[in-house]
Order: sequence, then structure tokens, then C-alpha cells
Amino acid sequence: MRSTRSPAAAFVDVTARLSLLMAGLSIAWSLFQLLLVAVLGRLDPMGWLQQQGLPVPTAMQWAARHALSLTLLMLLSSVALLVVSWAFLRHREWGRIGFIVFLVVVALANFAMLPLVDGMFAAMQTILPSGFQDSPDSREVLAQMQASRWTALIGAGATALAFAGLHGWLVVKLCRDEVRALFR
Repeated sequence: MRSTRSPAAAFVDVTARLSLLMAGLSIAWSLFQLLLVAVLGRLDPMGWLQQQGLPVPTAMQWAARHALSLTLLMLLSSVALLVVSWAFLRHREWGRIGFIVFLVVVALANFAMLPLVDGMFAAMQTILPSGFQDSPDSREVLAQMQASRWTALIGAGATALAFAGLHGWLVVKLCRDEVRALFR
């Protein structure tokens, strides 16, 4: 005879298993990025862009200089999510609290990335050849870039709002008495 689990326990188990999967995939992606950082560090893409006479935006230079640190930060965050998710699956109170912290931090980080999206489009305009803005084709290209910029910003903003709503809903569910009672 099969025992029936409460809906709260089923919710926690499914959520924990999904976050374990996400953490595992994120760790794999981070390790792949480490490989790319090593390869691209030897290829020097920034130097190649400069040799081609293309201006390299400041944000891209900063990201290239800190690529290893950024990738290691992502890897460590992914490992931390894996540990927290495992504790969450095992119904440890610190796992529940840690999972809530991750939900809030990720929701806020999504909004913090919006200025970077805008900055990316500003940087793309600096790459355009000098004198291009005076050419007959420039008006159409600049209008297309502006439309793409707004599409990306609206899409990223809507995504940030959707994830904030989802994460907020998860936090509320994880703070309910029937869920909290499962943790020790």
C-alpha cells in the first residue's frame, strides 16, 4: 500500500529536484565557460578587434579582463545552489532559507541586468565606422538598432517581471505553515 504525501511535501520535492537539475546544468555550463575563457584568453579576441580598427566598448574590455573571475563566481554560485537545493530536498531548515535567499537574489539580479542590455546597444553604436552616421544607409540601420534596443529592453523587463512574480509566489509558498512544518 502506497502512503500519500501531503501536497506541501510534493511541492517541496518537485521544487527541490528541479533546482538540483538547474544547479547541475549551471555547473556544467560554468565548466564549459572556463574552457572557453582559457581558449579565448590565448586567442586574444580584444586584440583582434582592435587590429581590425574596431573600437572595443569599455564594458566588453572589462568583461574580457575579468572573464575568469566572473566564470568562477558563476561556478561557485552554482555549487552553492546545488548544496542549498540538496539540503532543501532533505528538508533542512537552512536549505529552505537558503533557497528563499537564492530566489530573491536572482529576482533582483534580473532587474540589475536591464542597464547592461541598454549599454550593449549603446556600445554597438560605437562600433559603427566613422562617418557612417552621415551615409544614406545610416538612418535605416540606426532605426533598426533602436527598434531592436527597445524590443530587447521590453523583453528583458517582461522576463524580469515574470521571474519576480514566480519567485515571489515560491517565497510565499515556502513561508506557509504547512511547508515550514516539513523542515527541521
